Amino acid sequence: MALIAIEICMGSACYLLGAQDLLEAIESLPPEKKAKIDLRGATCLKACGSGPNIKIDGVLMSNITPEQLLNLINEKIDR
Repeated sequence: MALIAIEICMGSACYLLGAQDLLEAIESLPPEKKAKIDLRGATCLKACGSGPNIKIDGVLMSNITPEQLLNLINEKIDR
């Protein structure tokens, strides 16, 4: 199975809008799920007004909550 590529924007706007909470949500996953994720930080994903922003497998997603992120990860892992 290919790794799930996740980029979390850590730019100022996204950080203030909750990017740290997204990172903590991923860190809370069990080790076997974290092993299936290629996690990276990004300095800006060019959607500052609608953060926090992430890219999952190259697809930009905005206004993401930790719960939404975990649901997306679980969906991709369980396929």
